[in-house]
Parts: sequence; C-alpha cells; structure tokens
Amino acid sequence: MNESLFFALSIDISVLLGCSYLLFRFAKLSVYHPAPTYLAFHGFAFSARLVFLLSGASVFLGEQNDYFSAIENHEIVRATLLADIGFIAMTIAWLSEANLQKSITTTSPQSIILIDETILKIAICITIPIGIWGIFSQLYIPILGKAQIDFGVWGESSYVANTQNWLILSCLILIFQYGFRYSLLAIIGICIFILAFQGQHRYRILTPCIFLLFLYLYRQKKKWISWRFTVLILVGVIIFLPMKYVGKLIQQGANLSDLIAFSLEYRESLGIGANADFSFLDMYASILTLIDQHSHFYYGSTYFTLLLAPIPRPFWEAKPSLMQWMTDISTPTRNLRELGAIATLYGESYANFGYIGIVLIPFLFAKYAARWYYKILHTHPKSINLYLYLYFMAIIIQVYRDGLNAIFMFLSVYNMPGFFVYIFSRLKGTRGFIYDKNTINP
Repeated sequence: MNESLFFALSIDISVLLGCSYLLFRFAKLSVYHPAPTYLAFHGFAFSARLVFLLSGASVFLGEQNDYFSAIENHEIVRATLLADIGFIAMTIAWLSEANLQKSITTTSPQSIILIDETILKIAICITIPIGIWGIFSQLYIPILGKAQIDFGVWGESSYVANTQNWLILSCLILIFQYGFRYSLLAIIGICIFILAFQGQHRYRILTPCIFLLFLYLYRQKKKWISWRFTVLILVGVIIFLPMKYVGKLIQQGANLSDLIAFSLEYRESLGIGANADFSFLDMYASILTLIDQHSHFYYGSTYFTLLLAPIPRPFWEAKPSLMQWMTDISTPTRNLRELGAIATLYGESYANFGYIGIVLIPFLFAKYAARWYYKILHTHPKSINLYLYLYFMAIIIQVYRDGLNAIFMFLSVYNMPGFFVYIFSRLKGTRGFIYDKNTINP
C-alpha cells in the first residue's frame, strides 16, 4: 500500500514547490507575511510526515492498536490531498491580495492609532504584580519548588492559569514601546527559564521568542531572517520539541541518566510513530474520518463557543469547551480529544462545511491575513495595529495547527496584558502620522 503514500507525496511535493515558486515570485513576501510560516508548517506537518511514513515509521499510536483503531493509508492520502487543495486556495488568496496592492498608492500622510502611554503605564502597574504572583503561586521554580496553594474550583480556570505568563507579556509590550532594554530582556529570560521546567504549555515560551524575533527584524527593516538566526531557530526547535516531557521528568526528580534514557526513548518514539509532535497529519486524517462517521457538519457552530469563553468555568461547570466538537465526534477506539489530538485549520474547516470548507475557510483566512500584512508595511513604528499584527504572526502557527478559534484565544485570552492596552488605546484614539519614508517595501 506504499504506492498510495508515494502518490500522495508526489502530489504534495509538486503542490509545495509550485505554490512556493508562485508566492516567492509574485506575492511580495517577507518574513512578516503569513505564507512563509505556512510553508514551513506544511513541509513539517504533511510533506516530512509522508517521507517518514514511507521510510517505515508507524502511524500515530499504530503500535498500540489494542485500544486504538490504527489510521490507514487511504485516510492519510485523502487528508494530504485535501490539505493540498486548501494550500492552493490560500496561495490564490495571497496572490490576489498581492495583485490588489499594485493598484493602491499612498502619497498623503496617514493617521494611525498609537499605543497610549497613559493606558500602557496603568495596565503594566496592574499586570506586572499579578504576573509575579502568578509565577510564584502556581509554577515550579528550580530549587524553591512549587507553592502548595489550593485554588479550589478556580484551579482549572484559565483566568488564574494565564496569569503565569502576564509578566512576560507585559515586558513584550514594553519592549515594543521603548525598545530592547537589557532589564526587560533579562526578566523575560528568567521567566522563560522557569517556564521551561513546567512540562506543559510550550507556546508560553515559543510565542515570546517569535514575537521578539519579528520585532527585532522589523525595527531593523529586514525582510528576511539571516543565516545566523536560522541556525539559532533550528537549535531552538531541537530543544523545544521534547521540552514538555523533560520538564515533567525534572519535577519528578529525574537525574542525568534518566534524561539520557528519555532522549533515546523520544528518538525511538519518532520511528514507531508514537510521538504526537510529528503526527499532525495522522490526527487530522483520523478527524476527517470521524467527521464522516458523525454524519453531519457543524456549519460554523464550532466558532460559536467563543461567545461562551469569557464565562468562568467555576460559574458554569458544564460550559462547552472550545474543542467540544472533537469530543462529540470521538469514539472509544479513536478518542482523539482524550489523546489531545489537533485538527489543523483544514480539519476544523472540514468539520464545519465539508469539502467547501476546505477551500473557503483557508482562502478567507489567507486573504484577510495578507491584507493586514500589507497594512503594517505602511504604518507607524509604534502603531497599536503593528503590535497586534506582530503578536498575531507569533501565534499564527497555532492557527494552522488548531484552527480559527486560536486567533481569538491567543490574541486576547492568552495575551490579556497586551489585549487590554490594544483595546483601550483604540478607544482613546491617540494618533500619529506616517509618510512613505517610514514604510518597509515588500
């Protein structure tokens, strides 16, 4: 049956190379454009995974089929081809937006909403103390250990848990406003060091690092990442992937030999396909099958749960989760919600509108993300819109991985300090002006 996988890989590589050529040739790309991040995601999640499967790797949890129904090759092939169709739709959207920009000219000064200094100072006076409390009251700190505080029913609430990252998030917006000050970078470094031992929520480390990288490149008016940064990113990825598991081991008192043994097991898990970090395609493929077995689509209702997100769970214990639909479609032999499976943007789109969703949702997302990109190329360096866009680019990999719900969650709920400043600055409307000389030409 490897012939079908080879066919899927051939189509996928052709689509990846073809779309990449068109985008780099005609879409006015830079590192801030949503397309390069997607190209990296597609290559990692789909193309590379197919290569591993053809090389003999097992499908996700395929070696544990005593309680899990193994994913079959035809499911992988179908999922890959649908992902390629969605990729083509996004490429068309990115190219159409680039073509639209040719007809737009800006010669007169433009009024831009800036971060309001007063609002920023008030916000950080509130969020920084709360962030410090969040770290010392909830996180494991090397040498000191972890505080034993019982939060009761609020222990599972994101309102409490998200305060763990408020100190870093407050420092990020201060750096955006005042520049790369050593004191702020030192605080972020200490926080990241602590977060690395938690064994969970790796995005809390990844997002600040990506944001700082994009901000630095933007301030330097660089269009692309240098080779030096590329090497650092690759090293960071190698450290980042097993970080969740290493953190848990250290909290449990693991020594050096335990960590070495784990590294060998981690490497082995890649070969047998039991590692979730390299099995996005498998999970997405299984979700497509489960949706078909569920016999109906959601027609946008998966997005409506966002309206319930602000309600604290202690006030409504039965509140549907953002991924409630994954719980609904799961079966005893494929309980992907219990396993923490991811849907990808395509899986979520298919769950809502079927084959039409595979084309329509990625197209619309790519179109308006690109439109936002072209706006920030012609903006004031302290524009509140620029801040939010750079943060959006820092979390866009989560959108490709989890779906559109991630936009709201990561821009607002998981970024409350910055989101507060954004909202109130827009309401107050402190303005500045820009001219063509302040722009970064794509």
